[in-house]
Amino acid sequence: MAPHAPPTRSAPSANAPAFCGLWPGPRRATAVLLDTLTQHQRTLTLANTALAHTTLLDWLVEHNAHLVIPDTLLAAPCLNQASQIPIAVWIAPSPLLEAIRLAAGLTTRPPKQTAALLARWPTAPALRPFLRRLTASRPLDQLSLL
Repeated sequence: MAPHAPPTRSAPSANAPAFCGLWPGPRRATAVLLDTLTQHQRTLTLANTALAHTTLLDWLVEHNAHLVIPDTLLAAPCLNQASQIPIAVWIAPSPLLEAIRLAAGLTTRPPKQTAALLARWPTAPALRPFLRRLTASRPLDQLSLL
């Protein structure tokens, strides 16, 4: 191996999940789906309605994708059902997200740029530790076995 050759990279896992970053807008939300195997990304624009968000969550469950949202979306009534659907939802801290958006000049760019940032967040080793996972809430009429 040559002394200045780039390090060899291991091949990505065949079951690596896709990540979807969701960024809210005043009228519409923007979602960017990032396939971690091919690094291909798709952009979706959806209405800020419960039906649109439920449809997106159902589609993400079907494709075994993880959702990444800013912590400000936890209060959104459209995403209340996210904790009850079997999907991995990751929460990015808003102060850090806003600092990165400001430093990267994303505050004046289209919302899809911020959604793409959120979708790539779990794959960035420096940012991954700041994510926290949304835990599923137990239905009130269900008893715990433990």
